[in-house]
Parts: sequence; structure tokens; C-alpha cells
Amino acid sequence: MNHYNSYSACLKERFGIPVLKLPINAGFSCPNRDGTKSLRGCAFCDNRAFSPVAGTTTPPLEQLQTAIHRAAGRRQAFIAYLQPFSNTYGNVERLRTVYEPLIRVSGVVGLAVGTRPDCLSDPVYEYLGDLAGRTFLSVELGLQSSHDTTLSLINRGHTFDAFAAPVRRLASMNIDTVAHVILGLPGESPEMMFETAARCAALPVTGIKIHQLMIIKGTPMEGMFTEGKVEAVSIEKYAPVLCGFIERLRPDQHIHRIMSDITTAGATGLLIAPEWSAHKQSSLKFLHDYMDANNVVQGSKYLK
Repeated sequence: MNHYNSYSACLKERFGIPVLKLPINAGFSCPNRDGTKSLRGCAFCDNRAFSPVAGTTTPPLEQLQTAIHRAAGRRQAFIAYLQPFSNTYGNVERLRTVYEPLIRVSGVVGLAVGTRPDCLSDPVYEYLGDLAGRTFLSVELGLQSSHDTTLSLINRGHTFDAFAAPVRRLASMNIDTVAHVILGLPGESPEMMFETAARCAALPVTGIKIHQLMIIKGTPMEGMFTEGKVEAVSIEKYAPVLCGFIERLRPDQHIHRIMSDITTAGATGLLIAPEWSAHKQSSLKFLHDYMDANNVVQGSKYLK
């Protein structure tokens, strides 16, 4: 039984063959770290724990070519994924310099751009519209929660309305959008997380990337965890919340992932909790077994 609309299946349907998404570090910064909005960053964030290319300094094109070479024989189609930090945080000329060589590589069928909702200027929108006319384009926007009180607590530096506006504008340009959300943020009840699902379902969001809250060493969230202001969610508690979240999404929305994991062996020492985040395959099996046992179906509780 297919419990949810997986992104990998959607890509295969769209392009006719399996597609591999390859993370690339283009060296962009973030307004929540460079002092434009804050120097502290988001309370949960350390890109070394979330991106396998966070420490890479090799030029983006070389990263992509190397990754494609490694995947030779396993895949013939690829999406270049600009992952760490905010990859629209710059002028259009900088974006062109990074983006254009990537989409010209043989076998690359599209580009995925990870960014923040407050890093999209009018010239950037115009360029993204032009780009979407030439290749498949997906813009991934960090949201984490639809509740402004939570966004303030975790130092996101924007509101839910500030997320909704670019989603609508990008959708009007026929550009896919992806919302990143975190389940288990401090102060949030299951009902609040379900409300985030419903609000994402009410927007023209194409896809959802779902993470559990991970407590990472050196982040402000570690201090909150030490002080008892936030708990690390067990997988037994995460499973029903995740499933309730999925059930409230639209049936057509693509789910890119249902949990986060420590991405590289070198990053495993950064994880404080929950411990199950370091065991991707067994944790995924637990979550899928829970879905089987409870007949979970994406969109079964979606309210139009």
C-alpha cells in the first residue's frame, strides 16, 4: 500500500526514468547568519548535520560532475540540488554564474534551489521564471512551522505570511515549491503541527520535506535542551504525529522525506538527540510499519 505520494515516484513518472538528486554547495551565505537579520542563525541549524556537502569548497560544477561520475551505471538522470544555506541570497549575476553551468551538464534534467522565503527579490523572481522555461525548477523554502510564536522562538527571522507570499508568486510562475517543516519544535502540540500541515495544504505548495527536531551540538537548541525547555521526540511519539501530518496534506503534494538523518559519518558526533536519527533504515522501517498497522493514507483528513 502506498501511504503517501513520494517525490522519487513523482520524478520517475515525470521524466520516465529514476532521477537522482545530487547535493551541491555553491558557497552562498544566509541573512540570518551574516548580520543582516541575525548573527545567531536558526536555533536548530548546523548545516554540517543536514547536508553532506556543507564543508565542501570545490567549485559547484566540479562537485556535480564528480557526483555524476560516482553514480555512473546507477542513474542516467539527475537534479542538481543547491542545498546548504540560502541559494538565492545574491544578485542575479551571481546566480547565473552558479546555476547556468549546472543545467548544461549532460544528464541533468533540472535544478532544485534551497533558500529562505526572505531571499527572493523581484530580479531573482524574473530570473527564476526565465530558468523555469528552460529546465525543471524546484524552489525549496524553509518554513519549519506555520506558527509565528514558534518561528520567533527558534529565531527564523520571518513570519508564516512571509513564507506564503513567495509560494503564491512562484506557483503563479509554474515553479514547483517545497516547504521544509520540523515536527517536535518547542512548545508545539500535535494539534499545532497538524495545523501547519493544513496551512501548507491550503497553499499552492507542490511538495513537503518533513524532519523531526534534532538536537545538534553547538546550536542554541542544545542550550534549550540542556535547560529542559525542549524534549527530543521518541520515534514512538513521532510516528503518530508524522502520520497525522501526512493525512492532513493534499493528496497531490509530493513528500520528499519523512525524517531527517545525520548525513555523513563525520557529522554523527554532532547529534545529541534523538538517537534514532542516526539509524535511518531501521527508523524508516518503524515508521512504515506504523503506517501499515494504522492504514495511513495521505490526504485522508484533508479539508478543502
